[in-house]
Amino acid sequence: MTNSQSPDNCRLPKCGSATPLVWVLVMAMSSLGSATSAQVTINEATRSPDETATLFLRSVRAIRWGTVAQFLDAEALERFQFTVTMIANADSSGELREYLVQSDSTGMSDLSAFEVFERSINAVIDDMPGLMHALYDRDDSVIGSVREEGGVAHTVYRTLARISGAVPEVKVMQLRSTPKGWRVAWSDELEVIEAALRGVGR
Repeated sequence: MTNSQSPDNCRLPKCGSATPLVWVLVMAMSSLGSATSAQVTINEATRSPDETATLFLRSVRAIRWGTVAQFLDAEALERFQFTVTMIANADSSGELREYLVQSDSTGMSDLSAFEVFERSINAVIDDMPGLMHALYDRDDSVIGSVREEGGVAHTVYRTLARISGAVPEVKVMQLRSTPKGWRVAWSDELEVIEAALRGVGR
């Protein structure tokens, strides 16, 4: 990485004050998701790709989808909204819509992309314990980010499943700069969740 690409390095286990702060933010935003003070906190805490990636991963591992959604780029949320809507509309009985978002077609059209994401993931995760464990039982370490033109960054992180004999994996997530801070555009975790949602409609 060159200076122009400015890596934001922070290996979580070695950042003494970072881990407690991350956890406090995750818990606070879980309970105060709509409060102005919480939004100010999240904006201040996501000034770098590394910080956003760290909070995003911690929220995923804590199975707190409302908090996860706050770290997602608008296009990522809209992608999930489109996927859930497509699945729901393909079922003429309305059962899948009720299952995924706990609403009828009229009510669903009034839901925000944020609400669709949170409701649908909560529904799916409850019925797929294997998916929950695949997302939850992991330890992560953010290695660094490469910032590119157009307000895009790629953040490299190491993840290790909490099972005997597991081998660390190195993955990359894409983030985008917004007026409110850095937000996750896509990641392996979102890919897994989207695949689980699409499986519901089959």
